[in-house]
Amino acid sequence: MMERAPRMGIIGARRARQGLGPFVARDLTAAGCNVVGFCTSSPATVEEARRQLLSFDVDAEGYGSAAELLAAGLELDGVAILSPAQSHAEHLGLALEANLHVLCEKPLLIQGDSPETLLRSFEERNLLLLENCQWPAALESLAQQDPRFAGAPKTSFAMGLAPEGRGMVLLEESLSHPISLLQECLGSELSFGRPRWDWSPGQEAVTVQFDAMAQQRTISVSIELACSDARPRPAWIEFDGLRAHREVNPEDYSMGFRLGEEMFPIPDPLTTHLAHFSGLLRATIGGSEPPPPSPMIQRAALFDALIQNALITLP
Repeated sequence: MMERAPRMGIIGARRARQGLGPFVARDLTAAGCNVVGFCTSSPATVEEARRQLLSFDVDAEGYGSAAELLAAGLELDGVAILSPAQSHAEHLGLALEANLHVLCEKPLLIQGDSPETLLRSFEERNLLLLENCQWPAALESLAQQDPRFAGAPKTSFAMGLAPEGRGMVLLEESLSHPISLLQECLGSELSFGRPRWDWSPGQEAVTVQFDAMAQQRTISVSIELACSDARPRPAWIEFDGLRAHREVNPEDYSMGFRLGEEMFPIPDPLTTHLAHFSGLLRATIGGSEPPPPSPMIQRAALFDALIQNALITLP
């Protein structure tokens, strides 16, 4: 039994573009962690990040780089890596060197970075490493409200998202979501058939279709991504033709799913996921083995295979 709250640092704490730093710090604190330090990408943005964290009642020491944060003697137990995906390999390496447990924003690694060796290194040191994929928590809440979303789709799965950017950025920001949901629904023995891509002329939208196979079951998958300036961003999931639209209240960011005329409120999946991470962190520090990295290794492999295939087909 731990006598103190786990001490956490935030790498990438500033709320820039879609940054989650202040929200993650808030929810980690609510889940019983003590956020004692943070860093931004440069000393020039530390004070802005500090003000944002203070607005969520999180008072922590600020630093201008991840290396400074980890060398500051804060006796950290873990870090949340919320930096851009291009920096994840560097920051995961620093955390591993410092023997820290990690929550890492998705995607864990992007094209060209091999995840398995890194993930196995965390496992060998009995360090917790969890990717911040929130949609399985959202699906679980939806299934509790409507049993038609419980278990796995029988014939088809579809998802629509509205990320920023165009071209490959659409994929890098989004593909972890449907892959994590397919893993949740179909289990560990998951593979994908050959993808079929349909890009818009300006590469601001793309639809990819493929078969997903697991445990002697095959379902058709369609993922629709379209750049949007709308806030909050629209999103939906579909099981066997039954579509649920995620809706977010812009005033308080409360969430729910709409099916036809019915609206089902759900807990914030980020809050739920971070409470799960906090529980795993406490258990791991207390001597339990962390969950095996195999789902993340599989997710990274499926993610990279889609990315590599998309590069061939990109107009």
